[in-house]
Amino acid sequence: MNAKIKKKGIYCIEGLWDHGNIQDETTVLPILDLLEKKNYCDHIYHDCATKSELEYFLDKWKHKAINEKYPILYLAFHGDPGYIFLTHKDKYSLAELADYLGDKCTGKIIYFGSCSTLNIDKRRINSFLKKTGAIAVIGYKRDIDWIQSAACDLFVFEALQSDKLDTTGIKKIHKKIISDYGNLHKLLNLRFVINEELHFSRKRKKAK
Repeated sequence: MNAKIKKKGIYCIEGLWDHGNIQDETTVLPILDLLEKKNYCDHIYHDCATKSELEYFLDKWKHKAINEKYPILYLAFHGDPGYIFLTHKDKYSLAELADYLGDKCTGKIIYFGSCSTLNIDKRRINSFLKKTGAIAVIGYKRDIDWIQSAACDLFVFEALQSDKLDTTGIKKIHKKIISDYGNLHKLLNLRFVINEELHFSRKRKKAK
């Protein structure tokens, strides 16, 4: 990692992976611990099982003092197109998430570590980006294998440390993921959608 580029911490909220077994110990924590031990970035981790818990931890992340240091919001849950699952019945939609986050995500990344959440029309994703101000969303378009997705998450988080989270840097990061991890990227249908509104806004400013 370029020493001049500021480290980007990860703020992780993780759901229950086996809703029928409260003793299940499956977790994404080893990914985060490895990144921290290898000095890539720090992390904050919370687990949750209810909507109120999720929103409580989102509230904490929305504070500027937190999300400036931890600009990558990592939501590790089961998923469906346009949703994450809090339980096997209780869903939380991208629209709800956008409403709750509001405009507190400028220059931030929202990463969905969940099956099929981004298997939706791009207009819905652009609406999410416009409402939140996030610079990009990343996630999967299909159901994913745990080990493969854990490896992919790790590689993407590493790549996100390679450049700045601005309109130029995010494109370089995207290219790096495709060039360095292309096979895994394609295998898992990883989707990386950049906020086009920010791109056009930058062009308009240059034109003036």
